[in-house]
Amino acid sequence: MKHALLLAFVVLLAGCSSGQEELALRGQKELVGLSEQQLLSCAGEPTARNRENGVDLLSYFRESSAYASMNSGTDRDYSPLSRPGGEYEYFRYCETTFALRQGRVTEVAMKGRTATGRETLVACGQIVARCLRAK
Repeated sequence: MKHALLLAFVVLLAGCSSGQEELALRGQKELVGLSEQQLLSCAGEPTARNRENGVDLLSYFRESSAYASMNSGTDRDYSPLSRPGGEYEYFRYCETTFALRQGRVTEVAMKGRTATGRETLVACGQIVARCLRAK
């Protein structure tokens, strides 16, 4: 019985992961053209702002984790410095950077990984989900 519950939980997480990754991939295409105001309205204030060669770069950071001592996963917004220590059942992060020229998104770049180094866009999907719904 215990193994069946664990298997069901793993299958449930896998289903969520693919849906979030699909959102991330959609966001890379569908959010091009948003104005800076629209982006800030749906995604909130970025973690970092930079300007390089006339391009404004707005970066968002997201971590998703579940503590080993917990029975269910939790997703939280942490910056790398505010993340609490502890053991994780899973840990994923993403940095999504929106490049803006003349006040409009021209490119959406995403970098996401798990604690084991596997590339994943799960947490990236969580960054862009509200913008896709608002569009």
